[in-house]
Amino acid sequence: MRGIAAVHGSPQPRFVDHPAPRDPGPGEVLCQTLELGICGTDREILHAAEPILPQGDDYLVLGHECLARVEAIGPAPAGSERAPLADGSTRPLEVGDLVVPLVRRAVEPRPERVDFLPFGTYRERGIVAAHGFSVPWWLDRPEYLFRVPRALAPWAVLTEPLAVAEKGINEALVLQQARLGPETWVQRPPRTLVTGPGPIGFAGVLAAVVRGWPTTLYGRDPADSSRAQLARDLGAAYLPASEANFQPDDLQASGYDLVLECTGSEGVLINAARATRASGVIVWLGSSRRPEPTANDLAYIVRDGLLRNHIHLGCVNAAPRDFVDALTHLDQLRQSMPGQLERLVTARVTPDESLWHYEHREPQGIKVVLVYDGV
Repeated sequence: MRGIAAVHGSPQPRFVDHPAPRDPGPGEVLCQTLELGICGTDREILHAAEPILPQGDDYLVLGHECLARVEAIGPAPAGSERAPLADGSTRPLEVGDLVVPLVRRAVEPRPERVDFLPFGTYRERGIVAAHGFSVPWWLDRPEYLFRVPRALAPWAVLTEPLAVAEKGINEALVLQQARLGPETWVQRPPRTLVTGPGPIGFAGVLAAVVRGWPTTLYGRDPADSSRAQLARDLGAAYLPASEANFQPDDLQASGYDLVLECTGSEGVLINAARATRASGVIVWLGSSRRPEPTANDLAYIVRDGLLRNHIHLGCVNAAPRDFVDALTHLDQLRQSMPGQLERLVTARVTPDESLWHYEHREPQGIKVVLVYDGV
């Protein structure tokens, strides 16, 4: 069975012959990959040339943004009820159901939320010490699967990246309402800045716009580019870098309450933090596996953070709550703006055509999706 993998010492993806899964045992589900998104994380894993491998293997099967179909279901474990789905649904899975998988799983059963586990106590399929979903068939458990409505199937592969942005917003809301009161960002929606017109940046736009929040996407693209136009068609404003003023004369009138920083650029982060109002939140959603040392002066972030009571929040890997929100919001968006959602997928390719896309980005590209047999 063929998969797309990363290996130590090479920045290039390669096809590998991966063992086919056995029949599902008690509490297991056999799934078939239908669509797979290529993510900046995949490219970072490859660029670093040091994938975190599953024990005993010399490669890591990539792929964590997945839409799949249930093909077989193992028996319920002896003496127990069948596990509910990750979204809490009590209806048992059935063959033919469409699902998206949770990425992170605890090494040992733990009471903590899995998205807050310290490094070394979890695995992430396709990312950390567990094979991903670029193979045609794989085993999983119901407690890691979210059922997808049939009507949402054309856009369901966007669930995982949207869930990352949903988590950033949900955590920012929790912190803001804990310190400022339960009506914070409810009576007056936060002015939101999203940096970077890539896949996570557009996920941030979706998560903010669907909540009715005034949203601006910042990027280096010119104002007449296709990505800038898509941002406007989604209901956001677009701010090209050539026109940006991150030190407005009246910060409280022109600044932002929430920044979703999706570029991983230290310079962009510093500028965006300068444009953040008092008591604002800056959420870091983008980073590099191997950050390069820079000469940027972070003293501005420290000073402004102190004077303005900012929160800086690092955020990665969504919880079940955030996957549920992503599916709910995708369903709302597919009813209100299906054409705009479809434009987020700028290329659909077969696995045979995919390797170039793991190393390169197309100009004005957003999300590349692999389409597998069986769709």
